[in-house]
Amino acid sequence: MRNAFLILTSLIVVGCTTAPVATPSESVAMIKPVPEVVEPEKTTSIFTYDVSPTTYAQPVAAVRGVFVWENGCIYIIDDGEYRTALFPSLPKGIFKWDEATKTLDLEGHVFKMGDYISTNGSYKRYTPNTVGGADYEKQGDKKCLTPSVAKIGTFFD
Repeated sequence: MRNAFLILTSLIVVGCTTAPVATPSESVAMIKPVPEVVEPEKTTSIFTYDVSPTTYAQPVAAVRGVFVWENGCIYIIDDGEYRTALFPSLPKGIFKWDEATKTLDLEGHVFKMGDYISTNGSYKRYTPNTVGGADYEKQGDKKCLTPSVAKIGTFFD
């Protein structure tokens, strides 16, 4: 009986002396969750060409024309000829495509669709169903690949 009395007394003393659980302050309750940033769905096929991983060398000939976006494809048009635009694969981040605004950032130079560009680069034939063509076909929608492609450089006139 004495043990039961001690246990009951201990419970009463401990229960009466513990601190009450604090309710969250108003400032904590007022914090609103950060809305999730929703990126626009990528619908544009982006094609790249290989560059040396040690020198990042790009073609030195000239490429000129107007950038256009049509049906999920980026082209450069010169004298009425559409060519698929290819961008350097290295260094990473040398070009960025903004799907929402349809703008290209080529090493800090921003181009809107319809802008004229004059830079280093080269033109190359694209032949479907070949080893060389397969590299491009894996990168995006094949409907975007034109018989002649333009390797766009980043050394601007």
